[in-house]
Amino acid sequence: MFWVVLVALLVGLAFILLLLVNVEAPTDTTEIGAGDKRDGVPVFIVDFLAKNGVELPPVVIYAALAITAAISLLGFVLLPLQLGLMVLASCITVLFLGIKLVGSKRRAKMLEQLPSFINQVTRRLSAGISVENAFADSVETLERPLGTVMRRVVRRVHMGYELHQAFDREAQNTQLHEFNVLATAIRINEQYGGSIRTILEDIVGILRLEEAGKRELSAMTGETRFTAVVLATLPILIGVYMFYTNPDMMLGAWEQASGRTMFYFAGAMELTGIFVLWRMVNSIDS
Repeated sequence: MFWVVLVALLVGLAFILLLLVNVEAPTDTTEIGAGDKRDGVPVFIVDFLAKNGVELPPVVIYAALAITAAISLLGFVLLPLQLGLMVLASCITVLFLGIKLVGSKRRAKMLEQLPSFINQVTRRLSAGISVENAFADSVETLERPLGTVMRRVVRRVHMGYELHQAFDREAQNTQLHEFNVLATAIRINEQYGGSIRTILEDIVGILRLEEAGKRELSAMTGETRFTAVVLATLPILIGVYMFYTNPDMMLGAWEQASGRTMFYFAGAMELTGIFVLWRMVNSIDS
């Protein structure tokens, strides 16, 4: 029965993945989530990804959901109900942390690209090009992920948005306050005039100072972050070592009601500790 269920799930998963690979994902969309919603991805998933600054093609979203469902179903079929629930919770936790990590890396990469992009805009402004055209021309050679965002900004301007409105929209989507700063500078220039090139150069200076400060802070807190990783993984490694050296003791404890309660309590405490450590490290880095 075990092998029948396993083979059936794997075949079903492979069939789903083959279907998804043949789905032609949109290369680019005007709005975050517009193409995803058109391809049937649930709205709450699209909104959650957008709030975390993550953009994934529908095929990747479907594949992640299919793999999560298959692993969870295997856990419920092959393991007791309590362990099956733990497997489901673990899969959801891994997806959540993965999305947070991808979004953080993507935002950090955009911040690295932003100063050089603004410098290109200021050089074009020095040649007498308008602000909108300077941004549009600078986007042509810009790489991802910032290139994807800026192309949406330019596309919104072509659709009738004001430039500062387009940046405000991207600030909401990517959760980058630097886009709010750009939007404010452009809006002030549109309303009161003045040299937008000087303002953009000041913004570049601020961004480079902020980047240098983040690097220095990261170097200073490296030991703290390493300690947090050790504290988070040490209980898990000890549990694995105990099971490897004396599996009969662990299995005997699991067969007793008090032992299962102890394991559940230990798992809950481990997850709570990981969350607290993650929040502490995240507050230091931010």
